Amino acid sequence: MGGDRYALPLPGELARMHDGLRVRSSGSGPTVLWVHGYTMDSTLWRPLWELLPGLRHVGVDLPGHGGSAPLEPGTTLPALAARIRSVARAEGAARLVGLSFGSTVALQMAIDAPDLTERLVIGAPTPAGGPPDPAARKRYIEMLMLRRMRGAAAADGLADLWMSAPPDIFRGTEQHPALRARIRSVVARHSWAELDNGAMAALSAHVHTPGDLARIGADTLALTGSADMPVFHANAALLADTVPRCRTGVVPDSGHLPFLERPEEVAGQLAAQLTDGVRQST
Repeated sequence: MGGDRYALPLPGELARMHDGLRVRSSGSGPTVLWVHGYTMDSTLWRPLWELLPGLRHVGVDLPGHGGSAPLEPGTTLPALAARIRSVARAEGAARLVGLSFGSTVALQMAIDAPDLTERLVIGAPTPAGGPPDPAARKRYIEMLMLRRMRGAAAADGLADLWMSAPPDIFRGTEQHPALRARIRSVVARHSWAELDNGAMAALSAHVHTPGDLARIGADTLALTGSADMPVFHANAALLADTVPRCRTGVVPDSGHLPFLERPEEVAGQLAAQLTDGVRQST
């Protein structure tokens, strides 16, 4: 896929605001709500949406990301999930997809309103309160220091620092130059306001207990990239043990962002999970 295809709207794609959140939609059929990862936005879903006809795709930019209003300090994970759930209600979406931090939000939505979530797909599963990756924690501290030293002038440096390894969040994109360039363009636009006001602190304080996860009633599929960091494979195993109807799978030749790195490889599994057809085995 050429790099321009990541940036250009899909035919018939619509964009609008919902309570300060940028929402994009494309296609027709049962509605799926897509929740992206930290520092990303909903434009990155477009190549995968193209591979999933027969569904109506709705992507929301999380607060402080893309075209959405900033994340307010003190926002808790349940409060954020409730805000995204209002989009799901308005759009008639009972099927959710979340990637990395987006999976944290999607899990919280399914925990708080199990009757409103029928099907759930999560990539790089990230239950709240799990053990952090030490390299990711170190990198975040480095980013805080850079922001404090250089302020708004640090935007490009922060994008490059965040996407460097370790941690291995973006390592898998090194095999896909067009994707990596597109992701960097999105990350470079990120406001990084949460580094100034500490708005991520309340979100990070939340913990998903086994009892919380057991409340999820959705038919759930958790996928990890074969080369993802060990903690995310452990997270998938945890979900398989605690979420009543959860299957797991591994995406070959993929890192932390399997939905973005290997859209052709995951499209079949996602289609089977999200549509009314017969599910494929993993």
